[in-house]
Amino acid sequence: MKKIWIDNKDRIITFIICGAIFIGMLSIIALVSGTIMKLLGFQYESIGSIILFFIIATIMSFPLNLIAGALPKALYELERISKLDALILYLTLDTIATSFGLKIVDYYMSSVSATTLSIVVISFLLALPGRDDFKDK
Repeated sequence: MKKIWIDNKDRIITFIICGAIFIGMLSIIALVSGTIMKLLGFQYESIGSIILFFIIATIMSFPLNLIAGALPKALYELERISKLDALILYLTLDTIATSFGLKIVDYYMSSVSATTLSIVVISFLLALPGRDDFKDK
């Protein structure tokens, strides 16, 4: 075990630092999202439950979000659909994928309770930054 640590010390430290930064940024996004969702009926027991809710939902919806992002971009690059159609398809698929992850976590996590409206609205808001991926040719 000591040899593994010595041989990979830099990689392990880099991994831990990157993981901490990722969790920190996701926590900030979770707190902001939780505040927006609270206006729409979201209830929670603690700040930690909000953060855990979004961390698990991010992991759950990640595979679907990859497909939701890749499909419209591929169709646009192949000139099968217009930029506007690709953007609408992306926003729709990403919102559905994120909503799916949030809904599953909401179902199994007793310390939070999210309304369908709050899930759909925050899913759409989280999809909006991805619209910049569709640049003119």
